[in-house]
Amino acid sequence: MSASLVSETITPVLQTYSILALALAAGFNLSSSLLTLPTILPSSPSALATQWGTLFNRGIVPVVTFSMSSAAGFALLAYNTHSLLSTSIDPNSNLTLKRNLYVAAAVGAVSLAPYTQILMGSVNAALKERAARVESGKGSGGEVGVEDTHGLVRQWGYWNLRRGGMLLVGAACGVLGSVL
Repeated sequence: MSASLVSETITPVLQTYSILALALAAGFNLSSSLLTLPTILPSSPSALATQWGTLFNRGIVPVVTFSMSSAAGFALLAYNTHSLLSTSIDPNSNLTLKRNLYVAAAVGAVSLAPYTQILMGSVNAALKERAARVESGKGSGGEVGVEDTHGLVRQWGYWNLRRGGMLLVGAACGVLGSVL
């Protein structure tokens, strides 16, 4: 079996999976900010902290899994395209642009982790602490803090919306790279 046959066989599957996985990760993020948060924001601070904790805990595994596996797929596609570029005799081919779009898609996907840690880490920690206090019975009623909790959830929604947009841009780069 020649290398080109393997590439021709696996590339469309890898493209499809990577695009779909990153689009799903973006969709989960965006729907959390656009649909779920407006629904739970009127809740009491204690209920809101618990609801946010559930949202966060249920969303972390699929979003991270889809995002990171997509990043690996796009990185492999970029590597494969770079290999094709080094053997190409046509200097005007779209292979350089295709490779760069795959790299951008991979970077967009893998950036989920540092973005979350750097920009959202303190908000996540504060909200996790509030949710843990409520679950342990130490934060019922007004103890959790009405404005603090609601403000933190709004801030989380703001950063989460932008994170979802970043993932969506990565998916768009992957789509463009795949159709060139």
